[in-house]
Amino acid sequence: MPGLVQGLEIARRALFAHQASLNVTGNNIANVSTPGYTRQVVDLVPSPSERTPEGVLGTGVVMQSVKRARDIFLDIQIRDEMGLAGKWSARSNILTQVESVINEPSDDGLSSLLDGFWDSWLDLSNNPEDPAARSVVVQSGVTLADGLRQTDFRLRQIMDAADADIEQRVANLNSLFQEAANLNAQIRRAEVGGGVESNLRDRRDLILDELAQKGGATNLVRTDGTVVVRMGGRTVVEGNSSVPLEAQRYNDDGRVRVRIVFAEDKTSPSFLSGELAGLLEARDQVLPDFLSKMDQMTQAITTSVNRIHEAGPSHLPFFRGDRAQILEVVPEIAGDPSQVNAGTTGDAGDNDIALAVAALRDARVMSRSTASIPDFYRSVVAEIGSLGQQAKLLSDSQDKAVQSVEAQRQSAIGVNLDEELTRMMTTQKAYEAAARLFSTVSTMLDTLLKM
Repeated sequence: MPGLVQGLEIARRALFAHQASLNVTGNNIANVSTPGYTRQVVDLVPSPSERTPEGVLGTGVVMQSVKRARDIFLDIQIRDEMGLAGKWSARSNILTQVESVINEPSDDGLSSLLDGFWDSWLDLSNNPEDPAARSVVVQSGVTLADGLRQTDFRLRQIMDAADADIEQRVANLNSLFQEAANLNAQIRRAEVGGGVESNLRDRRDLILDELAQKGGATNLVRTDGTVVVRMGGRTVVEGNSSVPLEAQRYNDDGRVRVRIVFAEDKTSPSFLSGELAGLLEARDQVLPDFLSKMDQMTQAITTSVNRIHEAGPSHLPFFRGDRAQILEVVPEIAGDPSQVNAGTTGDAGDNDIALAVAALRDARVMSRSTASIPDFYRSVVAEIGSLGQQAKLLSDSQDKAVQSVEAQRQSAIGVNLDEELTRMMTTQKAYEAAARLFSTVSTMLDTLLKM
């Protein structure tokens, strides 16, 4: 009797185990296109053996657990790559905008405006008494000043846009911090009795990926199933609590700027990777450096031209303003081109001032008298181009690295329909065999009872 009853129990356990396995396979197939879904695997193990007079006999199979096919090493690796990819992508985007502002080489770039300015003075030296030549000098000066002001304005627009972007990103990161903390609490409660809450963990892993890409976040999974997230040099998520960031506005020489601090103690985070790192580096280093060099060039133009021009009869400076943002031709000259000094004496044919200003094209008045104004500007443009090319190359390289590691991760955690269909057929046959076993043992038991 115990033998037949045990047979029924073995068949029953097999039916339940293979039914559960089929359900998990079906769930995998249903979520084949679900973003962030981790393939689930049924862990079937033999049930405890039973000692009998005839020896130790097996008692069937049971489902021990449902596991997530997750590779922690690949998660760490891809998040590191995502952080670097995000950094270089954000930096590349800003530099692309800067290059579009510079727009070199082109007919309306600053290089062309500088050439037009020097050429107008050279033309004036050839016709110092010509009112039209003076008008062209004034117009070329106005155009050059407008070009420098416009370049400065558009670069500052990029900085303003970066500030607005930072505010949005900080709000988004804080939302992700809070969601990760809430998921920590839900996962800990759900897994108190054992097992793994796969759906909640899948959602949390998506958030961790996003935090790595946007802010260079790293994480550590604790034994209780919760994660500790670090970003900017400190812990931002632990257990069910989070430390939010704050986009703090402040006045910077009359302009409203934004800086990131921890809301808790107003200390500044240090971002080493992630989109925020690239955005902040471009905004706080690349753009101010370029603006500073534009101001250096503007000051050199203003100082050099004015020093020569003031020696003429009008004794007026030609330009006003030592920064690109405020540069303009002095109103007295802009409104009256006759005030342009072609020569020191103002006599007919006197063209020494016009020649001297035209000669500034090649004069080494920049970089401690080692470079001319056009050479200095070309070097600045080349530097921006080099930085942009570097960022683009590294961004493309990191994207390929992310794709490579993601392919490896998907091979481990993703749903392969061919494998799942094969597993489904195997499970179906096992289930049918268990049902046949149950039917056979039941028939044998009925026969025995009728005796």
